[in-house]
Amino acid sequence: MVSLDRVELNVTDRAAVHAAVRSIQPSVIVNCAAWTDVDGCEDDPDRAFLVNADALGFLREAANEIDAHVVQISTDYVFDGLTTVPYTEAAGTNPLNVYGQSKEAGEAVAGPLATIVRTTWLQASDAPGMVDWVLNGLSSKEEVALPADRRACPTFVGDLAPVIWRLAEERVAGLVHATNGGVTSWYEFGRFVADAAGADPDRIIPISVEQSDERPAQRPPYSALDNSVLRALGYPEIRDHRDAIAEVVVGAAG
Repeated sequence: MVSLDRVELNVTDRAAVHAAVRSIQPSVIVNCAAWTDVDGCEDDPDRAFLVNADALGFLREAANEIDAHVVQISTDYVFDGLTTVPYTEAAGTNPLNVYGQSKEAGEAVAGPLATIVRTTWLQASDAPGMVDWVLNGLSSKEEVALPADRRACPTFVGDLAPVIWRLAEERVAGLVHATNGGVTSWYEFGRFVADAAGADPDRIIPISVEQSDERPAQRPPYSALDNSVLRALGYPEIRDHRDAIAEVVVGAAG
């Protein structure tokens, strides 16, 4: 497996993309490159669409030359969140912000033969994330305020990566939702982190998005995803996000 970062490959440089693919000759290309600064995308739509959509066209062109399969990592932000039921792959999209619009465009550019993996609230197990943020807050403040009115499925990279690997090996075409099990809010997430760390969960204080979010880009209030295609394919259920949180908390404790 060859992994290239943004320094080693500028995905918005068509010639560089083609040269890299010809040199490496991969059988599968997993595109994790994206501009994920949601508010930055709102301020600079041209850059958002260049990185999140146009660049994927360069990758697809290069992949087609060598019959490589493309896996595109996408987002729950293609939905507007005006529901209370997890979105299946068959649900219609309606992004609220430029980031979501550019990722939706990227899905179209990837084409019908690509694997398009949508996921939500991505968390790394070995890098700072929301678990670390809550733990740091609990160690330095009496109370930690978190939004209680935005809901989705926290997804941990360590649980997602094997699913992407299998989808890539099997060249599954089309949309696939892949998240850890369970729907939660950041407030409930924080309470679980506190409890797992042996702290008082009541130190996590619920607030509304309006109290906490003055950013320019709208976010969907409910963007949980239903892994219906994975179930239909017979893939194992991805573990509940609470099990993943508990594991990260244990790791953080040393």
